[in-house]
Amino acid sequence: MNKDQKIILFIVSIPLVAMLTVFMISKVTFGLSLSPMERKLFNFNHENIPKIAERSIMQTGLIKSPITLTKSSVKGFPDTPLVVLSPPSSPASSAEKRVSMILINKNKKIAIIDGKFLNEGDVIGKHKVTRIEKNRVLLKNKEGEKWLKLE
Repeated sequence: MNKDQKIILFIVSIPLVAMLTVFMISKVTFGLSLSPMERKLFNFNHENIPKIAERSIMQTGLIKSPITLTKSSVKGFPDTPLVVLSPPSSPASSAEKRVSMILINKNKKIAIIDGKFLNEGDVIGKHKVTRIEKNRVLLKNKEGEKWLKLE
């Protein structure tokens, strides 16, 4: 056999060996080697899930809170609500605006008027907060301007 014949034989033998290998592998069969639990999971079906309507209601008994709350023993606080203790507002005083606090920082000025936080330029009712100073706030509207003093 010369060199050319060896090369041709080698080239032809490769597909023959591949076909023989595929044929041999196709004849080999493997059996399932699953455990009973794995077989049960493998055969799972959504219909096997128990329906919620078919479940029985479980009784839990009396459940107690893990936190015990005791009534405060602090004395000196009134039992009546603060709304009852506060003096009634008269119709004249309800129309008047009341400044309860002024906060002035480098960048910001805030006044609390009738319980609302207001900056310069904000509007409360028909009035515009034009200026906030250390002890007073200037409100303007169509009728004129009015200074409110800090109480």
